[in-house]
Amino acid sequence: MRIAALLAAIVAFIGGASALLQGPLPGDVTLTLALQETLGARPFWAGWLTDTAKAPLLWGTLVVAGALAYQVARLRGALALPLAYAFAFAADKGLRAVLFVPRPDPALVAVADPAASSGLPSTFGLVYGAMFGVALLASGPAHRARAARLLAGGLLIAGVSARITLGGHWSSQMIASTALGMLAAQAALAITARLPLPRRAR
Repeated sequence: MRIAALLAAIVAFIGGASALLQGPLPGDVTLTLALQETLGARPFWAGWLTDTAKAPLLWGTLVVAGALAYQVARLRGALALPLAYAFAFAADKGLRAVLFVPRPDPALVAVADPAASSGLPSTFGLVYGAMFGVALLASGPAHRARAARLLAGGLLIAGVSARITLGGHWSSQMIASTALGMLAAQAALAITARLPLPRRAR
């Protein structure tokens, strides 16, 4: 419950501030410029990583995330994954119907692929937060979960960094969207925790 409350607070505070101010929050421009100076404005891996959150590469990402979730929480984790994705998909469609927050301004930072759609929520942040959030938030034996969580966390950080580096979203938009995706993962785990599964499948 504490984790869910923290994630909800991040979504409300950072997402709310972003929607209210309709522009970059303090630190957004500085962080984007720092990443672009370090990694380049359009590193080849960032575009590829962005594509892993949409079909057809999305299906491979689901398999990887599912394997990590299974490693941590066995069948409960694997079952939570499609549910978390469904929650994230619904949140993305619902919020985009009522919200519009500008994406990064090319006058302030380099933007690899300018888009007219809303920068909040970030579909990528929602999808990655939901998928890899299952492995990060699920309960499981430490010896079984450590490596899976490290890999899930690394992929999540790399994906968020890619979107910021490409100028696709401000860091505040990515943080709020990823937190919302992880909240979807937490909700999915809460549901699968109530399923009457055989002991060896847990």
